Amino acid sequence: MPFQPTDKLIKQVVHYCQTRHPEALDEIFDNLPIHSNDRILAGALKILDNDFDSIGWLCGYLASEINRSEDNYRYHPIAELCKTLLEYGMELFVDFTPYPGSRILIANIEKFESLPEFVKAAYQVMESTGDNVQQMNDALLQELVV
Repeated sequence: MPFQPTDKLIKQVVHYCQTRHPEALDEIFDNLPIHSNDRILAGALKILDNDFDSIGWLCGYLASEINRSEDNYRYHPIAELCKTLLEYGMELFVDFTPYPGSRILIANIEKFESLPEFVKAAYQVMESTGDNVQQMNDALLQELVV
């Protein structure tokens, strides 16, 4: 398979996740079309595979919990919770998704309910109808587009 321009960007995203460099991720994600961001993110996650620490950190970044390098010195509950979900077999963007505003959307309720009690206890669960979720997604999308 020939080298694609996105291959370099994918490797950079992996590197910046592993070295905890949110400003560099901003430079990549803020300057590309959304469909390219999706491909690059999917490729990076494939490479990161079981590096739950780096993927958890990325979730914190995606949830706007980590915005600057200085934030790396603070506690990140969203990043830690996402890392725990990954360790218990939940899949990012399939079973759960981090959202700006330090939120996580749990899409697979059955998997979430099967987690140990101490994991579930860390979450403030707010059940929503499909319409509520769609309204939240639309509002978040508007935030991201601006």
